[in-house]
Amino acid sequence: MREDYRSQRSGVFKPTSFSPEQWLDSLTPVAAWRLVVFSSICIAGLDWLFQASSIHNGGPLYMLPICIACWRFDFKTGMSVAVAEITLSAVILLGVSGHLDGSAMIGLVVQLIKFGCAAGIVSRFRQSFDRERLLARRDWMTGILNRQEFQRQAEAMLAPAKTRNQPLLLAYFDLDGFKAVNDRFGHQAGDRLLQCFAEEGKSLIGLEDCFGRMGGDEFAMLIKLSKTECAPEVAERLHVGFTAALESTGHSVTCSMGAVVAVPGDSASLHELMRHADQLMYAVKRDTKAGFSLAGSAPPFDVESLLSPTHQVCSAV
Repeated sequence: MREDYRSQRSGVFKPTSFSPEQWLDSLTPVAAWRLVVFSSICIAGLDWLFQASSIHNGGPLYMLPICIACWRFDFKTGMSVAVAEITLSAVILLGVSGHLDGSAMIGLVVQLIKFGCAAGIVSRFRQSFDRERLLARRDWMTGILNRQEFQRQAEAMLAPAKTRNQPLLLAYFDLDGFKAVNDRFGHQAGDRLLQCFAEEGKSLIGLEDCFGRMGGDEFAMLIKLSKTECAPEVAERLHVGFTAALESTGHSVTCSMGAVVAVPGDSASLHELMRHADQLMYAVKRDTKAGFSLAGSAPPFDVESLLSPTHQVCSAV
């Protein structure tokens, strides 16, 4: 059962299929504005061609640019687009009928209210969507990335790293003696210990790195190595930092760590890197505990400036 769980958690992350919201979010602000303006002009052109006698005929179509603006930007932007469209509709009415009577003005006001309601609904939905998406990407207990989101971000980090001079260090952690804390002091004590470990991890990484909980008491970290950093030194710094954080909890819990280095041009996938780091971590856990093992992504590995010797096993300080 343990092996089945390890295979599941280290499986290749498969991105979801295309969706409209992902496409809209991928647009730059300039591209999004172009879409709003272009769609508004097209809808106004259709309204003019069909010579609508009132805004009612073109009203539903005019909501599309408003919804796009609210989703991609905010409520105020959406309302600005709505006011611009009402003005454009009034111009079309003047061009078609030659005048704006009282009923037409009332219709324009009613239509603006409808646009405002639609803009409010889309904006509130976007806020709820962002909140739920954030929660879906985070581990509920520690607040760091969950397994799926870690894999997604790690894949994104690995792709450009293979085409530029940017080595990466992938580390996998398992807490030694964690079950005893739960058994003796209860799950609340275990939860606090995991939260302490996660807080330390967040303090050890940069903004472009990622750190996540893989499940239970196991964590993973992917960080960028600068040209001046040596992989063994970074690995030791990580292990020392986590060890100190665990000691501060007052429990006899240590961490075993396996780490691999991925260099530019390396063809190893995230699945292969995580599997290798996982194997190194369990080798430490089986042999010595409270230590770390560091190696290249796929032996033989020869990057002397990053890792010397090729495979290194250390005990905790």
